[in-house]
Amino acid sequence: MNKKQISAVILVLLAGAGLTWFVMRNAKPAAQVSGEGGHGGEAVAEAAKGPHGGRLLSEGDFATEVTIFERGVPPEFRVFLYEKGKPIDPTEAKLTIELHRFGGRVDKIGFAKREDYLLGDQEIVEPHSFDVKVIAEHKGKTHRWEYDSYEGRTTMTTEAVKSSGIVIETAGPAKIKTTIKVNGRVQPNEDHMTHVIPRYPGIVKKIHKRLGDAVAKDEVVAVVESNESLQPYEVKSSIAGTVIGKDVRQGEFVKEGEVIYSVADLSTVWVDLNVNRKDFDKLKVGEAVTIFAGDGMTNATGTVSYISPFGAEDTQTMLARVELPNPTGKWRPGLFVTGEIVVEEAEVPVAVKASALQTFRDWEVVFMNDGNIFEIAILELGRRDGEWAEVVSGLNAGQKYAAENSFIIKADILKSGASHDH
Repeated sequence: MNKKQISAVILVLLAGAGLTWFVMRNAKPAAQVSGEGGHGGEAVAEAAKGPHGGRLLSEGDFATEVTIFERGVPPEFRVFLYEKGKPIDPTEAKLTIELHRFGGRVDKIGFAKREDYLLGDQEIVEPHSFDVKVIAEHKGKTHRWEYDSYEGRTTMTTEAVKSSGIVIETAGPAKIKTTIKVNGRVQPNEDHMTHVIPRYPGIVKKIHKRLGDAVAKDEVVAVVESNESLQPYEVKSSIAGTVIGKDVRQGEFVKEGEVIYSVADLSTVWVDLNVNRKDFDKLKVGEAVTIFAGDGMTNATGTVSYISPFGAEDTQTMLARVELPNPTGKWRPGLFVTGEIVVEEAEVPVAVKASALQTFRDWEVVFMNDGNIFEIAILELGRRDGEWAEVVSGLNAGQKYAAENSFIIKADILKSGASHDH
């Protein structure tokens, strides 16, 4: 054997010895395998790592290295096998992995050979948070390991949950409302309004009402001296209401048919809303409307009672009218308001409170709850309104979740130093 051949043999022996030393140095018996914490979990002991950066599980001379590979492909299990610290052919062992997830779901993964590793037969869906059971059969012996790998999970005491104001709700059916937002203005109800007109032209001798005064039915509002008879006569309001317009002064001459007062019964008012052109087709008489006046005023609800057949040329909007009861007079003509018109209301089988939603990495999530444990549920959402969000997938009806102050749970998870490390 020449010098080059001797050097090559030495290098191979050193490499094998180095790998054996690495595996044996990091190997732990099954009884010592423990959780690595992951996203929001707390590490009990540092997990042993293999040459590919995966979790190393060993018993006697046999070891498996479990990795989740997700570079350029959906997340998948890749498992490498070793005997006495040396890689062995993947076909020499039969392997299964069970993932026990939050809520009792179990994913059972089978494996087949791919190049120098065993490849799992299904995608490892997010979140990667589970208790793991690994079962390997090698040379007639069955090896079992268990460990936990948590993501987006934390544990909070009952006292901490209560003091934080976290409210737990149960996912279930709800009505999702589709609304359009509009602007508008309060107007007098013209069906309950009158113009006061003197019957004969003449000189105004007395005026009894000012703008804003209350008026009773058939109450005298002014006295006019007729130009023809030179006799005074009383001018009365035909309805009870409030003076909303006044165009008369004592001593002035009033013509025949001239309006001197406008009186409106403000126990009901109109709210005229301007609907954008793109929403015309969604609008129907009878649709529910919420009116917001702001400035601490209580909101009001009503229905669309009238839709104008004409559009406004200058604004390219259409008028929709709501008639509101106004017993206390708080809805004053001239006030600007905003409104939400409910154009669709659909019952959905599973929904969560909109206040429960948080972002975690690139996902929209809620935090599922079981006892003192909280864990993210990655949601696919459908329709939503200001109160509810429809859950298309990611959470089942009957599952408890944090509906209020869920940001506190997120902060607790992030505080633990969560990272996407498998």
